[in-house]
Amino acid sequence: MSTGKEMHVTAAGAYEHVLNELIPVFARESGVSILSIRLTVANAAGVLKRIEAGEVVDVVLTSAAGIDHLIASGLADPASRVEVGRMRLGVAVQPGLPKPDLSTADSLRSVLLAAAHVAYIDPKGGGTSGPFIARLFERIGVAGQMERSGVPSKTGKEVVRAVASGAATCGLTQASELIGAEGVQFAGYIPAELQVISVYAGAVTAQAQAPDLAMGFIRFLTSPASAECFRRLGWDAGGAVA
Repeated sequence: MSTGKEMHVTAAGAYEHVLNELIPVFARESGVSILSIRLTVANAAGVLKRIEAGEVVDVVLTSAAGIDHLIASGLADPASRVEVGRMRLGVAVQPGLPKPDLSTADSLRSVLLAAAHVAYIDPKGGGTSGPFIARLFERIGVAGQMERSGVPSKTGKEVVRAVASGAATCGLTQASELIGAEGVQFAGYIPAELQVISVYAGAVTAQAQAPDLAMGFIRFLTSPASAECFRRLGWDAGGAVA
């Protein structure tokens, strides 16, 4: 698939670590220069704003709801839409600290109440998981505590920085933004009875300058080999392109 064209990928933060691993593999296997593939990462709202503002993008990767919104707005090709994977919420702490007990709702509640500060995705910040986390706090009765001592963060990177710097005792966001992140250790997923599954999808944009390369990239991301990388980095991988 050698081509002189460039490909611009815009993705939500949950994708960042896996794309950093897979883009070089795609470039090598497809015969394109790694320098011809540009990756821009933002939170889910930021991804939509970029596309809606007319930024030239070939591949968009964000929440399934976001992709459906772009398709309904005529900004993404419905024939190219595919579910890429599903993501669960997880917790991170500083390296070397004992991993907290996250096995039950009560144990998670105890962890959050015992923490001096908890970094989490700001429910009003435009991230996919923010509203889910707000409902989680309400459900287990820690919303008031989080309002007083929480560290609302716009992106998963900000959650990681807060934990790594000591500004937060622990961090809560999509697991893929925590697994393998420098300066933190992944403590585990939140308990199954509280878990919220976020569905992520991808599509070729309506204004794609390299639509064939973009579609090839989406096929690559949903291949069995790529699914192994997604799973290793915390995803429940799924979806396929015919």
